[in-house]
Amino acid sequence: MISFLSKNKFWIFSFLVFLILRLPSLFEPYWYGDEGIYLTLGQGIRKGLILYKQIHDNKPPTLYYLAALGQTVFGFRLLLSLVMIPTILFFYKLCLHFFKSNIAKISTLIFVVLTSIPLIEGNIANAEIFMLLPTIIGVYIFLKSKKNSHFFISGLLFGLAFTIKIPVFIETIFFILWIFIQDFQQLKKNFWKLFFRAFLLGIGFLTPMLIYLFYFYQLHALIPFVSSALLQNFSYLSSWATGTQTASVSSGGLLTRLLILLFVWIILFFLKSKKNISLQLTFILSWLAAAIFGVLLSTRPYPHYLIQMVPPTILIISNLLIKVKLNTFIPVLASLIFIGFIIKKYNFYFYPNLKYYLNFYSFLHTGSYSQYFGPRVLSNQKIAQIIKDNTTDTDRIFIWGDEPYVYAMSNRLPIGRYTVAYHIVDFNGYSETIDAFKANLPKFVIYYPMANRPFPELDYLLQNYYSLNQIFDSSILFFQKR
Repeated sequence: MISFLSKNKFWIFSFLVFLILRLPSLFEPYWYGDEGIYLTLGQGIRKGLILYKQIHDNKPPTLYYLAALGQTVFGFRLLLSLVMIPTILFFYKLCLHFFKSNIAKISTLIFVVLTSIPLIEGNIANAEIFMLLPTIIGVYIFLKSKKNSHFFISGLLFGLAFTIKIPVFIETIFFILWIFIQDFQQLKKNFWKLFFRAFLLGIGFLTPMLIYLFYFYQLHALIPFVSSALLQNFSYLSSWATGTQTASVSSGGLLTRLLILLFVWIILFFLKSKKNISLQLTFILSWLAAAIFGVLLSTRPYPHYLIQMVPPTILIISNLLIKVKLNTFIPVLASLIFIGFIIKKYNFYFYPNLKYYLNFYSFLHTGSYSQYFGPRVLSNQKIAQIIKDNTTDTDRIFIWGDEPYVYAMSNRLPIGRYTVAYHIVDFNGYSETIDAFKANLPKFVIYYPMANRPFPELDYLLQNYYSLNQIFDSSILFFQKR
């Protein structure tokens, strides 16, 4: 027993850190809007609705099936914690490819902390953190590949990550390019061999999405799937910068950032060819550049976007833990300064950490936890309980607001495809929503007054067919007249 503890003290310590940092997330209430959407769509899947056709969001599908498996915030967060265990193990293996054991352990411990604490929403079940597992395993297999089949498997994993969140595609493009350019001397001699490997990686990347295309075709939902999960993301990329979902990709500055990325890659490959930087550092810096591009796809300042660049950033920092030469120190320092620049330029915000854990410690003594997550949490819990007590599992409700977790808490589905008001506004779903409303009048309507989002057709229906049930802090509960 003592021998086992001695041999595995790093992993025992890492697991304790992991457990301590993640434990509070398992006790959080329903409060995070995106998780509410995922869980509502997951509920719809479990109840037989066809994704995108009968219930809508604009992300690739795998995340919603994970939410369907998780069912509740606790289940979803527990699933995330279980997924993160092999993610940490494979990140350690990836570090060993670049560094000695001691540095790999330090890097892994940093990874455990950054992907577990609230700072960049590592504790939240978002797509960016779920896609780390297939991405990291894919990179590990890519670097260790000795057979052609390994490139297909690596591409398959990148493709799986793509079905969780789209930005990984730019990293995949880099890995395909790397097959050709890592050794220019071998390029002409082995071009067709390298081409075949790149082809296998590309086919592997496309395979998961092709399976989904066939699946949704069988469900007669191919057009909604392609429109929602793929095409709507192009307008979404520029909507933050332009203020409209109908703007073109180029109008959001995406083309400019792509040209900058290509320029950075060219500079790095030039420095590598002149032997100013090592092959290893070239790979990590180029991967980091691709990850940063993915982070900035929509230029939104959400902290969970930064999770995508955590693995290469830690690998970059780890280069400072070895005997550093000037030609290593300068590009590493420049990359870290650039990361700080983009965080400042795009106004990325962060969540408090100490306050979060002190609140949980207080919860262990007082039993009061929900207030920390906002004033609406308790009122939404009361609303959900009222709905559960006065409706059946098959009854539909409608929420005019951005509080989708009321659907998940009450285990009731919306009357139409949309789960939040901003989707109805962004995708001009007013007529579709009203038609669904009239076809199946919901027993309850939860109304969050929003002066900047008028919905006169809904107001008319509430006035004529509904009575006031109860007023909460920021919402009004209506029930259908008898």
